[in-house]
Amino acid sequence: MANLSVINTPVPGGIAVVDFYTNYANPKAFYSNAPVYIQQLDNTHWQALVGIPLLVKVGEKQLIVKDLAKQTIPFNVQDHAYQEQHITLTGKKKKYVNPNLAHMDRIKQERPILSKARKTFTNQTFNNTKFIRPVPGITTSPFGFKRFYNGQARRPHTGLDYAGEIGSPIKAAASGRVVISDEYFFNGNTVFIDHGQGLISVYIHMTERFITPGEYVGQGDVIGTIGQTGRATGPHLHFGIYLNQTVINPNLLINHEI
Repeated sequence: MANLSVINTPVPGGIAVVDFYTNYANPKAFYSNAPVYIQQLDNTHWQALVGIPLLVKVGEKQLIVKDLAKQTIPFNVQDHAYQEQHITLTGKKKKYVNPNLAHMDRIKQERPILSKARKTFTNQTFNNTKFIRPVPGITTSPFGFKRFYNGQARRPHTGLDYAGEIGSPIKAAASGRVVISDEYFFNGNTVFIDHGQGLISVYIHMTERFITPGEYVGQGDVIGTIGQTGRATGPHLHFGIYLNQTVINPNLLINHEI
């Protein structure tokens, strides 16, 4: 099985690449109690790819490796500054700033569904050494921006926004199996693809979805089209990646940039 090519970027929103050694054939690794993506480099040399939360405090962290015993491996998270972005929503889109009671009921119903999808962890891995861009458009909103909607602070931007025309094709960034293909209040038409061991790609604000849960997709397969459904000010694709239940900068798996 080919291994993912990743550069060590131990910052909030980045990936800490932590090496460890064991003679055990089937080790497991955990960060903050969440299972971590691991890959074997040779007989005893393994590597953990740890997604670092955007809002984590910098400093020393610990990777827990469980084999025949238990190893605790320290690594350091360094600081990284992200810029601010101010967005104004008008007309019908203002409901996404201050949802009414009916909208809040829907949001509450959707939260556990999306949370469960983000926590997907399967031992199967697919033959992905790197990810591709799902669409060719320019990046209109980078990862990690501190966002303000109509002057109100919201969560940092959890992915990349790619500009594009409505109806333009969206490709799977890597091979995997579909976890979610549905429509949600904030996200609009949404697809989650599981790439194994807690590595999940997310495609949001789509117009059309061409795939269904449980379906296998290959890297480059067209899975839907660009739209502006949900909380979107214009047509674009929001592309995100989760690793051990944590959003990370997708560029780290595409361009090795942050």
